[in-house]
Amino acid sequence: MENIWYLLDCRGREEQATVDLCKKFVSENLLEAAWILRCQKLLRYQGEWHVAERNLFPGYVTLSVSGEHGNKNSLEEMLAGIFPQSSREERNGSLYAVGRSREERLKRLCRGSTLVCLSRGCIYGRDLIVTGGPLAGYEGSIRKIDRHKRIAWVEMPGGNDGGSAKEAAVLRKICVGLEVYEKYIQD
Repeated sequence: MENIWYLLDCRGREEQATVDLCKKFVSENLLEAAWILRCQKLLRYQGEWHVAERNLFPGYVTLSVSGEHGNKNSLEEMLAGIFPQSSREERNGSLYAVGRSREERLKRLCRGSTLVCLSRGCIYGRDLIVTGGPLAGYEGSIRKIDRHKRIAWVEMPGGNDGGSAKEAAVLRKICVGLEVYEKYIQD
């Protein structure tokens, strides 16, 4: 049986500390893995561009739960020990299922890791062609490009496709690194 991915809202807490708490207190029969999804972006400081890693979903950690034991209620019960009721009312500890198509897209973009690498591309007339990186082949999903910040907003597929009716807004579009190194204007 396949694993089910969830995003755990840990706003107000350190993401890495939340990952450590989940690994320590959530049963191994239920929790397959906990991690922070990251992406590479180009940042300019000291007069030069540098590749830096940033959280793909700031304020959230990703949990992979065994489909066999992957009952959302059991997971929420275990998380109640990590996030007291008072903080859960302030959104800390809210759990959002990741739809299957969005999970598959994230896995393809990460290419077997927990990091979405930087992509590179060119603009020919009005068309973007991604020449390298995980966004190659996903040009149709790119909704906005900021060439100055070297980022792209990518629309994620699907709605509630097998996931919970309550899905985190951060799953609709993701912001990843994209360097457009050339632009060709057609006459």
